[in-house]
Amino acid sequence: MTRPAAGDGQLTTAPRYNLDLMEPILTIQQAKRSFGEVHALRGVSFDMAAGEVVALLGPNGAGKSTLIRSITTLENLDAGSISVCGVSVQDDPRAARAFLGYAGQESALDKVLTGREFLRFQGGLVHLPKAQILPRVEELLARFGLQDAGDRRLETYSGGMARRLDLAASIMHQPKLLILDEPSSGLDYDARRELWQMLGELREEGTALLLATHDFEEADVLSSRAVMMSHGEVVGSGTPDELRAALGSWILAASLHEHQVPEDRERLRALFSEVSGVEMPPNPQSSEYAKAVPPGQDMAPDGRNWSEWLRDHAAQQGVELVSVGLRRPTLQDAYLAATHQQTSTSNAAEVSA
Repeated sequence: MTRPAAGDGQLTTAPRYNLDLMEPILTIQQAKRSFGEVHALRGVSFDMAAGEVVALLGPNGAGKSTLIRSITTLENLDAGSISVCGVSVQDDPRAARAFLGYAGQESALDKVLTGREFLRFQGGLVHLPKAQILPRVEELLARFGLQDAGDRRLETYSGGMARRLDLAASIMHQPKLLILDEPSSGLDYDARRELWQMLGELREEGTALLLATHDFEEADVLSSRAVMMSHGEVVGSGTPDELRAALGSWILAASLHEHQVPEDRERLRALFSEVSGVEMPPNPQSSEYAKAVPPGQDMAPDGRNWSEWLRDHAAQQGVELVSVGLRRPTLQDAYLAATHQQTSTSNAAEVSA
């Protein structure tokens, strides 16, 4: 969905601010927002540079939507600050919106319009000078491969075509920061790859991209940095490679049965007691127990690989394993470990309180 600005419904294309090329495109400092007893944002801080792609990762209820609404001036913070190209979204929301583009998960395309009509409407909505609207519409239709479909009603567009048109509308005014919510949701393989290529081109042109996504492949392919959120807090930040490396050298996993048996997890936890590292959260669809072996510990203490060591260790304990797995950590592993650890810490704090 391509959203108009909040408040007065206007975007200005001629901001009163001079951009410092060295200044971050987006700066978030100690952002806090609560709704009654629910603390949606608990001191979130990070920034973004021109041409940077940041994947915003987190489960439902992590605070991603509240943060995006705050950046796009649709929500007011209780404390902290957010600025876009040096412009405070709290103090001057209209000017800040001139630098923002947004494409949501749900398309806002009016099905009775043609693609060309929709982009013309968007050009007026963001207050492009009238003389610039038609050339810009044709430029975007050509760029996103929609020129031949420009006079077709949107109800005839495929999911990939509608997504491309929504993206075209979101950059009508050439924003410095483009926010995308689940950009490839509902797209088939080819359409998703095509969209990724277009986003890569925007990045090369210097547009900063903030992606709220549950697609870890998408985050891995596109992002230069991932920011992981849980319960309104940032629980991890870094490049995908940095986050994987920080978690561990290997993910060592084992199971006692093909299907889950309630007492298996505790038995496996005891078996893994001599393996240091982060315990991975349980997977409801798997009977495996897994640990992330600490960085730098590529081999078991006796010099063998970890899977061989675990099989022998289990045999010595009289434990029969149906499977042993050893693999490199993924971005999803890093995300699951970070959010699970934060959830466990929060629950422990609530109990002690």
